[in-house]
Formats: sequence, structure tokens, C-alpha cells
Amino acid sequence: MSFSHTSSWAQQPQKNFIAALITSQLAGLIMAVVIMIVFTLFLGKGPIYPVQVIGSTVFGESALHGFHLGAFITGLVLHQSVALAWGFVFAICAKIFNIETVKASIGLGLIVALVSMLDTYLFVPAVMNALHGVDIWNREVPIFWNWVAHVVFGLSYALFPKVRDLLTIK
Repeated sequence: MSFSHTSSWAQQPQKNFIAALITSQLAGLIMAVVIMIVFTLFLGKGPIYPVQVIGSTVFGESALHGFHLGAFITGLVLHQSVALAWGFVFAICAKIFNIETVKASIGLGLIVALVSMLDTYLFVPAVMNALHGVDIWNREVPIFWNWVAHVVFGLSYALFPKVRDLLTIK
């Protein structure tokens, strides 16, 4: 391994930015799998239930009764879109702070994940109440498990250096 005073962000900003966005998608999927396991093992619901709860943003209460394909697909798209948005935040901060290592990626990932919990307290209740008169997400998802899922999201940014190293952009 060679050491250089020039960061990979300075040498290949596009590669790093794309790696951050790809990592955000992986982190979002890892987060989703963890919460699906939690709902199955600890909360007595099926594994797709939390995805359908996200989909209830569009479909309301009907999303929660049996399998609802529209809510499931909508939930996946919304979840991964939000993960992508937070991936942009991670990428911008990673460039500013020259994030290169697994340890630094985890630290920044956890900060981004903890800040992203603002949506649970501010954005989601406002949207759900405006559209459906009730905050379905916070009613159906215990806050402890929501925090756990977000921590997992942040920890998943440990993958950023590996994803960056696997990319070959010419």
C-alpha cells in the first residue's frame, strides 16, 4: 500500500461521489433487511410489513391489510430514495472532511443516520397527518427499533471505502 498526501477525493471526486451513493443504497437495503427481521422475530408481523408501512404514505391504512403490492413497491422506492438523499449528504460531508477510512466512514455514517432521524420526528408525522389524519409510521414502528435501524444504516457506511476501491471509472 502506498501512502500519498493527496486524498482520493482530490484525485477522483467522481468515483468517490458515486461510491457514496452506491453505499447509501446498500446501507438502505441492509437497514431494510434488519427491520424486516425485527418485525418478523420480535413484533409478530411479516417481513414485508415495515415496507408496506412506508408505502402507507401513499396508500394510507389500506396498505396494512394483507399483502398490498402497490404499497410494497412504493415503500421500497420511497425507502431507497430517502437512503439516496442521505447518500448525497454523506458524499458532500465525506468530501468536505476527506473521509477515506472505514473508521471515518462509520463515524460520518452514524452522524448522518442520527441526523436522518429528524424525519421520524418532524417530516413523517407532518406528511402522514396531512395525508391521512394519523401518523401511521410512528404508530406502527416502535421508536426503539427505528433508532436501531438507523444506527445500522449508519454503520453500513463502513462499506464506503470498499465500494470506492471496487469502482473503476475511467
